[in-house]
This record gives sequence, structure tokens and C-alpha cells, in this order.
Amino acid sequence: MKIVVRTLFVVCGICALAIAGAGHALAKGAVVLPFTVNAPQNYDYLSKAVPATIQGKLNRPGVLDVRSGQTKAATAKDAGKALRSSGADTAIWGSVSVMGNEATVEINSVDKSGKTWTRTAQSPVSELTGTVQKLSAQMGQEVFGLSQSMRTPGSTAASASRAGVPGGDIITNETGQQQVYLNPQFRYQGAGANDGSRLRTQRLKYAMTDMAVGDFNGDGKNEVAILDDHNLRIYSWPVNGQLKLLDETVISRSNNNFSMRPIDLDRDRAMELVVATYEEDSNRPYAYIYSFKGNRLKLFAERIPYFVSVMRVPPTYSPVLVGQGWDSVKLFAPGVRTMTKAGGKYALGTRLDLPSGATVFNCAWIPPSRSNKSELLVMLTDDERLKLFQGHGNTLIHTTMERFSGSSSGMDHYKGMPGLGVDKNYQLPSKYYAPMRLIAADIGNTGEYTLLVNKPISTAAQIFDRYRYFPQGEVHALYWDGVGLGLKWKTRRIRGSVAQIDLADVNNDGVLDLVVGLNTSPDLGVGSRQCMITAYPLDVSATNPDVPADLSDFEVNPN
Repeated sequence: MKIVVRTLFVVCGICALAIAGAGHALAKGAVVLPFTVNAPQNYDYLSKAVPATIQGKLNRPGVLDVRSGQTKAATAKDAGKALRSSGADTAIWGSVSVMGNEATVEINSVDKSGKTWTRTAQSPVSELTGTVQKLSAQMGQEVFGLSQSMRTPGSTAASASRAGVPGGDIITNETGQQQVYLNPQFRYQGAGANDGSRLRTQRLKYAMTDMAVGDFNGDGKNEVAILDDHNLRIYSWPVNGQLKLLDETVISRSNNNFSMRPIDLDRDRAMELVVATYEEDSNRPYAYIYSFKGNRLKLFAERIPYFVSVMRVPPTYSPVLVGQGWDSVKLFAPGVRTMTKAGGKYALGTRLDLPSGATVFNCAWIPPSRSNKSELLVMLTDDERLKLFQGHGNTLIHTTMERFSGSSSGMDHYKGMPGLGVDKNYQLPSKYYAPMRLIAADIGNTGEYTLLVNKPISTAAQIFDRYRYFPQGEVHALYWDGVGLGLKWKTRRIRGSVAQIDLADVNNDGVLDLVVGLNTSPDLGVGSRQCMITAYPLDVSATNPDVPADLSDFEVNPN
């Protein structure tokens, strides 16, 4: 009997080793070489970014082991040399060419037997990531025999079950994919208005210039601050969703309100409100700071003669008060500086390392993450496109074709040559619109940061530059994918003109909310516009950070 048992153990062991050996033998290897880039110098990063995208798309543990190589290849002969030195079964190489806003991608492969494969595709630069992924998926099927129904690391069972349908390799915003989304309203179809996925307040009988959510009185609960052209009001958000006015004040009757940001200046856990204003005739800036301790708005500082706002500055990314001087010709004097307080007055201090065109209102840093080890700086340009910079030298690495922000709060200013003056009877003024808040946040503590920004939607605005009454908008969560700003998720269409966004627990129920301030369209005249606030509770427990959103309608319209 003992002999039989021992024999069975030996046979089982041999079978197990044979199966393991067979499984190991089935695993193939591929090496992805750096790509050749035919483009301006600011696209050099594509040499490694495109291979990284291919590697992430093809790698299947136990089936196909894909690793990166160091030697560039221009021909199949060069790739064959790199293949032999790498010990892999297949070498992958290619090129990226950029001309204007169009990109051409060529991906090649060669195996040990000398068999080659080549595919080429064209797309806008903004859609380069999706194009590379599609070519990689095609290579996976035709070269390596990979089935699209196979689960990949980080995918969901739902994504695998939908393989075979058009676009099945990309998670789309479909009903039933609730494990992917922070909120049911972020699916394209949306959800019912009364299911708790969207909170709304009553309409307020004035137009909103800006909005902020924070603990302004130090009681441990958040309040809502709303700014119009001349007034500041503080509200609480009760359980019934009807905003309750706590206090209000007139900032200045002679100046127009422009922007508002919260910051705890005296470290007492009650946030102050920094309000930037400007004189309508000259655009000279004056900033006011208010506190709300004891549920009463009180002046903390007044008539600071600079453009003043708040930035989260590295390396700590803590809120810092920043300022910028006024220029009669360019509107903003060169240089954004931290603000220092001496003798009860605020003055400009150390200059921040920012690229040309930066103001106190249009920049935000994205901290390093698991996938991107260096910080990024995002800047909203005057024509409301997003520029992305990397490194201490502020190297430009990406500019979006899409336009964002869409604020209606702006100041006219006349551009002229220094010393020559401006003829206001002949010359038309330029318009500088207050950039909406750019929010870099790690929602759900996944180790990955996304950039929250408003995307206005209007046909009329594409024709008329000064048309700012956007009838609809969307809030987009963008992330750096190594090639461009990709779409992580977005809200469904929001009816109304988005005036500001924020990220906070607005109704103090312990759930983080995406808060959106809206102005109604001027159907009954500009003077009859009203505002309201809507909020989306974010269920961070129902997200899968590895699953991308549907990119089918993103970055397709350059306007």
C-alpha cells in the first residue's frame, strides 16, 4: 500500500512539473524599442511614452511578457539585432510624426523567423493615445493571437464580458456599469432626478460670479459662499436642500467682483475668503479678505492693490496667498509672487517659478502620483486651452485642442503700445475672463491625481467670442496618460451656464461632493438671470481607478 501511495505522489509531482513547464513554455516574450519621433522638440517624450502605451496594452502575465528595450531601430534589420540581444521572441518598433495638429503612427514587429508586421494610422494629436491602443490591440490579435475577451490586469469582469461588441475594449458609459463610476449622473444617460445622485438648491434671484465651499465660521461644518457683481453672501445647506442665508455684505459699489478663493490665513481652522475686484474703467485691481467668525462677515484686509488669489504651491501643496501687479498695457505685470504681511499690510514677496503667461488665477500644480513621478503644472491660456508643463524648467509637453473653463466674469482692457496711449473711440477692447477653479485631487485615495475642470458647450460661442451664456456644460476629470490629457470620467450634460466648481462635503453628511454653481440662461433678459447650486455625491467605494472612461466624444471638436 505504501508503495502505491508513494508512486501516486511521484506521478502527481511529475505531472505538476510537466504542466508548469508547459505553461512556462507557452509564455511568449516581446521587446518594445524606443520610437523615432519626427516632430518639434516638445514632442520628444513620445519616444518612450508610445512604447509604454503599447507595453501596457499587450502585456499578459503568463501569456505574453512585454518589456521595454533601449536601442532604437529604423529598419527590420536593426530590430532583428535588438531582438537577438534581448532574448525575446518578437521586437516591436515604429515612429511618430506630428505636423500641425495631426499625428501619424507606424508600428512594426519582427519575430525570430524574420516574419514582419506593419500598420499605420493617422489621428489628431489629442487622440494619439486611443490610436496607439487600437493599433496595439490589432497587433495583439494578428501577431500574438491574443483574444480580446481575455481579462487584462486592472479590467473588470463586465469589461471582459462585453468583448466582441464595437468598442468592447474600452469601458463605455453604459447603464449597469455602476462599479466604474463615482456617481450615476456621470453615466451619459444619467439617472433619475430623485434617486439621491444629484442634490439641488432653490434658485437665487441674482447671477453668480463665483462660489466656494468651506468651513468659514470654524464650527466644523461647511458653508457655501456665493459672490455676485458687488455682494458676498454666506449660506448653510440644511437637510432639505434649501440654502439658508447666514450673512451678506457689499464688497464695493464702485468695483466689480472678479474672483474668490478660500484660505485659512491665521491657522484657526476657519477659512477666510479672498475676493479680487477691479475698477471698471481702469481695471486696477483691489483685493479684500473677509472672515466669518461668529457667523458675521468682517473685513480681514481691504483694498490690497494687487490681483490676489490662492494657489497650492509645491512641495507641500498647501494653500498659499499669491499676488500679481497691474500693468496698464498687458493688464498683468510679469511675475506671480507669494504675499507677505508686514505692519498690517500685504506686499509682494518671493517670485514663483511659472511659465510665461501665468497669472494668479490660471495655474494649478498636479502632485506626483504612482504612475507619474514628477509634478505637473497646468495653465489655462487666454483662449481657454489647457497647457501642461513638466519639470523645473517648465517644459511644455501638451496643449489641448478642446477649450475649458467658460467663465462669464471678465474685464475689458485695451491693448496698446507703451507711451502711445489708446483711442477708445476707435479701438475695440480685449476681454480677460476669470479662469474657473482648476482642481487637482486624488479622489478615493488611489494614489492617482485627476484634474477637475469645466467644459462649456455652446454652438453660438464657437462663432461669437464674447458669447458667454453657455446653455450647457460638463465637468471633466482629466489625467496625464503619458501622451496627453485623457478623460477619466465626466458628468452628464448640465443644463445651465456653469459659473464655478468645487470639491467638498457641501451638506455635511460625510460624503464628498462635486459642487457645481450654475447661472440660468438669459431667456428673459440678462438682468433676470438667477443662480442655483447642484451637487453630486461621490461614492469612492464604487470606483475602479484602472478603468478608463469612454473617449468617443472627447477632443473631437477643436472649438
